[in-house]
Amino acid sequence: MTQKYSVLLLTTLALQAQGVFSDESAEASPAEPQHSVQVPQFAPYAVPEAALWEQFVGTMEPLWKRSRASKQDQNEDRYDGEWAVEEVVELAGVAGDKALVVKSEARHHAISARLDKPLDPAQNGVVLQYEVKLQNTLNCGGAYAKLLTSPMTGEFSDSTPYTIMFGPDKCGESKLHMIYRHLNPVTGNYTEHHLQKAPVPPTDSLTHLYTLVIGTNNSFVISIDGVEKKTGSLLEDFEPPVNPAREIDDPRDSKPVDWVDDEQVPDSSATKPEDWDEDAPAMVLDEDAAKPEKWLEDEPLMVKDPAAVKPEDWDDDEDGDWAPPMVANPRCADADGCGPWKRPLKRNADYKGPWSPPLIDNPAYKGKWAPRRIANPGYFEDLAVYKLAKIDAIGFELWTMQSGITFDNIYVGDNVETAERIAKNVWKPKHDTEVALREARNPRPVEKTKSKLDGVLELFKVRVGDISASVADFYGRARHEGIVEAVRQDRSGAIAVVMAVGGLVWLAWNLVALARFIVGLASPAPPAPVAATNAPNASPDATASTSARTSASYSAAVKRKTKKSS
Repeated sequence: MTQKYSVLLLTTLALQAQGVFSDESAEASPAEPQHSVQVPQFAPYAVPEAALWEQFVGTMEPLWKRSRASKQDQNEDRYDGEWAVEEVVELAGVAGDKALVVKSEARHHAISARLDKPLDPAQNGVVLQYEVKLQNTLNCGGAYAKLLTSPMTGEFSDSTPYTIMFGPDKCGESKLHMIYRHLNPVTGNYTEHHLQKAPVPPTDSLTHLYTLVIGTNNSFVISIDGVEKKTGSLLEDFEPPVNPAREIDDPRDSKPVDWVDDEQVPDSSATKPEDWDEDAPAMVLDEDAAKPEKWLEDEPLMVKDPAAVKPEDWDDDEDGDWAPPMVANPRCADADGCGPWKRPLKRNADYKGPWSPPLIDNPAYKGKWAPRRIANPGYFEDLAVYKLAKIDAIGFELWTMQSGITFDNIYVGDNVETAERIAKNVWKPKHDTEVALREARNPRPVEKTKSKLDGVLELFKVRVGDISASVADFYGRARHEGIVEAVRQDRSGAIAVVMAVGGLVWLAWNLVALARFIVGLASPAPPAPVAATNAPNASPDATASTSARTSASYSAAVKRKTKKSS
C-alpha cells in the first residue's frame, strides 16, 4: 500500500511539474515592450566636502587598487577574483553610467580606494551610502563595504583593520551586516560588535541604495532605498555589548564541601501504610466483560481452501505432501470473532506502585550557592562609542559564487542632507527607470486561478531551487576553503546538503517502487493464497506457520518445474 501511494504521489508531482515548468517556459519568453521607456543620459553629479564621492567616471586605477595579497605560505594571489569598471548591462537605468563590477564566479575578491580626506567619526559621526545592483541572480555572495582604519597599510585583505563593516550579504539566508570595531581601553584590543536582528536586503536585479548614519549621540540609522529599516543605539543593539558588567563572579571562589543546596529531602519519619500493596499488578482481568453473542469459539480463524486443487505436476516424493493453502474462515466474516475468547485487561484500581517517603523542607538547606561577586578588573564605561577609530580608505573584500555584483555612487562623509540629495537626484531617477524597463520587458500576465495543489507545487519548486543553490554554494566554498571551514561559515548550506541527500534517497526509493509497480502490471501474478483477515484474538503462530507452509509449497513447485523444463 505504501508503494502504491508513493507511485501515485510521484506520478502526480511529475505531471503537475511538467505543467508548471511548461507554463513557466512560456511566460519566461520576453514579451515585446508595450511602450518605449525614456532612459536618461549619465551626467556627473557634484558632491562637495565629501571624504569620498565615487561615480566611476574614469578608469578603475589608480584610485581603486586590486589586492595582491598572497595566500598564507604560498606565492599565488589569495584574491584571484577579477574587477572592472564598465557600463551596466542588465536593466541599465542610466545610459552611459559606469560602475565597479565583480567579474568572476566562485572567487575571492578584494579591492580598496583611499579617501580624498580622512574621516574622523568623533567630529560629526559617519555617513556611508552606496548602490548595489545584482545583475545576475545572487545565491551566495557578499556586497558589503569596509571603512578601513587609519593608517591603512600593506595589501588589503580580511586581516586589514576596519572601523565599520556595512552592507548586504547572502549565503543561505540574506542579511544586512552592520559591525563596528571598538577599542577596549583596558586591554588595548579591538572587539567586533555585531548588530542584532539585522534587516533583510532585497535580492532582485534593481539598483538598491544602502545608507548607514552614525550620530554623535551613539545613535544609528539604517535605510534601504531611502526607507528606514533599523534604528537604535550603539550601546544597546549590538552583541557583545560595549561596556562590560561592573561586577563578575569570583573565579577563585568555590562551593564549601558542607554546603547543602537541596531544598527538600525524604521524610525519614514516614512509614509505608499497611494497606499499600507494592506487588499489586497495574492491569487485571475485566470481570465485568462478557463474551459477545456472535463469538464463534468452535470456529478456527483459518481453514483449508476448499477450492484449491493439487497441481497435476506435483510430485510428493520431491515436493513433499501437498496440502491446500489456508484461507480466512468465511464463517468468521459476520461474527464478532472466532477461536477461544479471552477476557480483556483493565487498569487495577488498587495499583499504587512502589512506595517512597514524601519530601519535606530540608532544615539544613542554605540556599542555592553562587560564587561571590567581585569588582570586574576589566570594567570600563564608554558613553561615547561613536568616537570610533579614524578612517582613511574603503574596501570591498568578498567571496561570491556569482558575478555581476555592481557598486556605484559611493558616498563617505558625515552629512546626512548630502546623502539625501544623492538619493533623490542620483539614485531615484535610475531606480524608477529600471522599474519602468522591467515592467515594459515583462508585462504582468493575466492572473489565472490556481488550485491549492498548484500553490503547493510552486512552493515545492521554489524550495528545491533554494536547496540546489545552497548545495552548489556550499560545494564551491568547501572546494576553496575546505569542508570544515565551509561548515563553520555556511551551516545552512551544510543542512541543504543533508536535505538533498535525503531527497535523492527518497526519490530513488520511489523510482524503484514505480518500476516494481509497472513490472507488476505487465506480468501475470503467480498463484498465491488469499491473505488472512485480521480477526480479533488471531493466533500469530498459526498464521506464520500457514504462510511458511504455503510459501515452501509454492517454492518447491517452481523449483521442480524449472528442473523438468531443463
